[in-house]
Amino acid sequence: MLLDAKDRPEVEGQTLDGKLEGLVRFYAEGRLAMSATYRAGVLDGLMTSYGADGQVLAEMLYRGGEKISETPSLLPPPPPAPPPAEPPAMGPLLKQWLARKLKPATGGH
Repeated sequence: MLLDAKDRPEVEGQTLDGKLEGLVRFYAEGRLAMSATYRAGVLDGLMTSYGADGQVLAEMLYRGGEKISETPSLLPPPPPAPPPAEPPAMGPLLKQWLARKLKPATGGH
């Protein structure tokens, strides 16, 4: 296992003849970010990526280093964002303010 500067896991797995072999786990800030299966240093098997909350984001299948399939996010899509709030109608407010500030002109001067 390799640790980062804060003694949190960064990479966990085995090597054979200096190459990654078997299941390898990669961490980001101490949290599992990805797991992947290697054979002789080459991706060969399932690779899974995880979100910060630990939920599976995607899965990909590799053979001999080539991606042969991908399952996009297994999470439901987020709900649509609410529409932006309408700004207050400035036209009527401006008319009211002008009506109070401006006095009608009298006389023909």
